[in-house]
Parts: sequence; C-alpha cells; structure tokens
Amino acid sequence: MLRTKNGLGEARQNRLSREGIMDAQITQDDVIYFIVTDRFFGANKKSVEPSDTSIHGGTLDGIVEKLDYLAELGVTAIWVTPVYENIAKTDSSEPYHYYWPQNFEKMDKRLLDGTHLPKSTAMGTFGKFVALCKRKGMKVVLDMVVNHAGYGAKGKFKPDWFNEAGSGDIKGELSGLPDFNHDNPEVLDYFVNNIEDWIEKGKVTNIRMDTVKHVEPKFWHYFKSQIRGEHPDVCLIGEVLCEGKDDVARLLEYQNYHDFDSIFDFPLCTALRSALIYDESLRYWLARPRLNDNEPLGVLDNDNPFKGGYRNANRLVTLLDNHDLQRRIMSHARTKHPGIGAGLDWAVRVTKLCLGALFTMRGIPQLCYGTEIGLEGWKGADDRDLRRDFPWDAIGNDHHAKPHLYKEHQIYEWTWDLIRLRKGNAALKYGTTITLWSDDLVYAFLRVATDDVALAVINNGYKPMAGPIHLKLNTSVIPQRVADALASLKHWKTAQPLTVQNGEALVTVDAKTIDIFCRNGV
Repeated sequence: MLRTKNGLGEARQNRLSREGIMDAQITQDDVIYFIVTDRFFGANKKSVEPSDTSIHGGTLDGIVEKLDYLAELGVTAIWVTPVYENIAKTDSSEPYHYYWPQNFEKMDKRLLDGTHLPKSTAMGTFGKFVALCKRKGMKVVLDMVVNHAGYGAKGKFKPDWFNEAGSGDIKGELSGLPDFNHDNPEVLDYFVNNIEDWIEKGKVTNIRMDTVKHVEPKFWHYFKSQIRGEHPDVCLIGEVLCEGKDDVARLLEYQNYHDFDSIFDFPLCTALRSALIYDESLRYWLARPRLNDNEPLGVLDNDNPFKGGYRNANRLVTLLDNHDLQRRIMSHARTKHPGIGAGLDWAVRVTKLCLGALFTMRGIPQLCYGTEIGLEGWKGADDRDLRRDFPWDAIGNDHHAKPHLYKEHQIYEWTWDLIRLRKGNAALKYGTTITLWSDDLVYAFLRVATDDVALAVINNGYKPMAGPIHLKLNTSVIPQRVADALASLKHWKTAQPLTVQNGEALVTVDAKTIDIFCRNGV
C-alpha cells in the first residue's frame, strides 16, 4: 500500500489554489461542531442500543443530508472523525470511530452510502464532501492520525516502522495499538507526504491531529518545515489530552514550540465543569481577584503570554463535551442533580450556565454532536456509551428540538440563541478579557474589542443575589471609552439597559445563571 514517487525533487501537481483558502480556515468567527460520523446519520443506519460496538452506518453522505440542521443551529465548521480505511473488526468491536487505520491513502467504503457522494474511496471523494459543505457555508476539519495503526495492521507496513516494547507516552503503545516510530526517517517522510496528499487531493484546509502527546517530537519539526512551509494557510489543531489546571504549562509546548494554530482547552473544560456543575470556587478555577500575589492562578490567568502563558488564548478551541472524556456535560449535570422535577430543572439550568460561559469566554467554541439537546453518555469500561447515536426523533421539521421534549427543547433554544449572540457581537469573538470581579460564587468579566464591548456576570450560587453587585470601572485598567460604552449595553434577552452610575456597573443575577450585556441581543 506504500505510495512511491518518481523522485524526492519531483514537483507536485494539483496544488491548492491560495484563492479562497483563508475563507476555509478555522478562525475566531467559527463555531465548530464535532461529529462521530458513524453515530450521526446515514441512509442505511441501524437503530441499536448504545452498548452495541458494531458499525451503525452513519456516513459522510448522512452528514451532507443533515447540513440544513447544522446550518439552522448556526455552526460554521464541522469536525469529522477519521476517514482512512480501517481494519475490519477486532474480537469485540468494529472500528465505528475509525481511529484504527490500516491504509492511510484511501477512504473507508463504510463511510460512503452513495446518496450524495461517489462511492470511490479515493482521497478526492473527501474533497467532494468538503465542496458540498462549503456550499452550505460550512468549513470542514478532518481528524488525522499519525501515531498508530489499527489492531492487527502491522503487516500492512514495514516491520521497522514501529516502536517495540517501549514505554511512556511516546514510545509506549496507546491501548495496545501498533505505535509508529517517528524517529525513523522513513516513517516521518511517509506521513508528511501523506498529509500533503490529503491537503491537495482531499481539499483539507483544517486538521485535528489525534493523540499529539504520543508522537515523537521530531515529527512536528518536519511538519513545521514541510507542511507549514508549503501550505501556510492550513490550520492545525492539536489534541493534547491534559485536563488539569496545572497542565497548562505542558499544553503551552504545543502552541508555542510545535507551532500549532490551536489546541483544545481541556483545562478550561475541567474548570467550567468543576465550578459550575460541582460548585467549586470560581476564583480558584477561573481567575483570581488579584488581591495579593500569593493567590492561586485560575485557568484564565494563564492567558498572558508575557507571563509564560499561551501565545494566543483567543485561538484555543474551547469545549464542554468530548468523545474521550469520562462523561457528557449533561450526564455530569444529572449526576449532581438526579431525579425528575426539581432535579431535572437544576440539571438543565447548570448545563445552560456552562454553555453560556462557553460562548462568552475567549476561544473558538466547539460543540460535540448532541450537546445542543442535552445528549448524555458515560465512559464506563470503554467509550461506546459516550458515543451514542444522535436521536433524530427529537428534532422537528423546523430543525429545532421538539417543544414537548423539555430538556432537549430548553437546551437547544438556549444554544441557538447563544450562537447568534456570539455571531452578532465582535467583543465575544475577538475581545480581550478583563476580570472585574472574582470570588467563590461570582465571576464578572468584560470582553473588549476595537469597537465593541460586552459584559458577562456569573452567579454560581443556588440563590439569586440579594442585591446588585457593584462592579468598579477602574479607568487605570479599563480605557475610558470602554467605561463610557458600558452605559449603552443591554441585557441580551430582556433588552433591559445596564445600570451604570458613579463609575460602577450594578448587576443582580439569578441563581446558577449568567447574565450578558451587549449591544446586539437576540
């Protein structure tokens, strides 16, 4: 299966045109929607229990079929799981997630049903998928794997391409999968050229790189030199699964030194879940009030590159749900707030609070398929329940969640509104973050763009504020124009003007709620 070339110096054909490439690259304008393709939709998709580990039949054609749903929700970019030809199956599972490749040079025929795309497994078919998405205003992120092959796939490659009997994140096998050795120049050369083929033939403009921390560092040097040099407009998003607040320093290596455009902000995901669902301190997890230098740093305190922080925190991909975490955000909410009636009400409320934070804080927000309707899932002994089928029977003809489904309808409409809010306010997409207040229960912050301002205030308590919080607009920190602009802001839902008097903004927030004040509401 190894591709041969007529010479290392041979000029490549079919170069990507630079025209239109920037329009296809992920930016801060985007809302990303992640899809486990097999679990989404397909013409011949089976209806089975979440515990079933067979391939259910979701396809790229099925995603095309549901582009109108995604467009109505307001997402602008689709991230799909890998499309390589995978192994047939193991003793206990089929590769429904498509992370077990055996041929990196063609697509898996099981991902094509012929309703919208040709059944050819050539890379060019993926390019046709990209073109169909583009017609609906959707960018595409392709999930790529360079770390490992599928179970039993070693025989498809040269024997010396793999790490043998290694250990640790880099040289050890991930879940027993054959681990490629990128210290071997043949392996480096193969994968760099393979990625370039997908860029050129598959029209890939955005890459989500799987299991980044398990790949030899030498690979990223070659990637920077060759792929970055020849295709500087291709966006690279790295998956480095480090979730703790103290892991930020490790994540910095990949954005700052390995030259990733973006990485997934798992520490912020942990912070939002820990604080907003499990009631831990906002000032511990998010940002310190800066009363003294010995206060523990919150996740957002690591955004300053001049103090060892991210090169550009606004380019991080932020999230609440992921196909590799312990459980879905709604399942966390139901764990904290079980039962029906009041329990469900609180679970919906805190899930909406998490979504409100996601869409108002810095970064590029990413939804996992089904988050918008409160889809649940648990890791358990494996990942199958985390990757449940999308429940299309919950969606009406108008592409919204059906009104009689309380949880699904409440969360969908809230998400729908938040996406439109973010799109309509430059401050929420591009703005600098300025913390105005931080304590155990309340966090207030400004987002400040060139000609736009927004204010968000979180009350993480279980009771409404007894009276308004007084947010000092200190002009030694805040430009006067920003302080002046706050008087023109209105509540994003009620259009009630923000109260500003004597150099302070006065806000009263309900229990477990985020209030947002901006110029353009919904």
